[in-house]
Amino acid sequence: MKLFITTLIATTLVGCSTGKLEYINARGETKFACETEYSWQPSVDKYAVEYVLSYCAKQAVKQGHTVVDQRLLALDLSVPEAPKGQIWSFELAKSMHNKDLITDKEYGYLVAYIDLGHNLNDQ
Repeated sequence: MKLFITTLIATTLVGCSTGKLEYINARGETKFACETEYSWQPSVDKYAVEYVLSYCAKQAVKQGHTVVDQRLLALDLSVPEAPKGQIWSFELAKSMHNKDLITDKEYGYLVAYIDLGHNLNDQ
């Protein structure tokens, strides 16, 4: 029974990507925002988390905050163009990923892009 519980916990931990944005406000206080979690496909989830945190980091800088992980500010958050006449949806992105037409990183970025509603701007 102990082995089963240990295996279950390990499997759960391995299958989850999480993150939160750490920034410093104008008063010098350390704050956290944009806590996010994806737990479906680890090779893709880490990129979805990265996209959300980078997007939030760029928004925090616009508000005058200092982002602790400066790497997030340098990331290119562009996503591939949707096929002609279509807009990105989870189903379309999954289908293209399953056919190896987009990479794990592109798929992860698209998942976050759609979650944040950015695909609605493509209409």
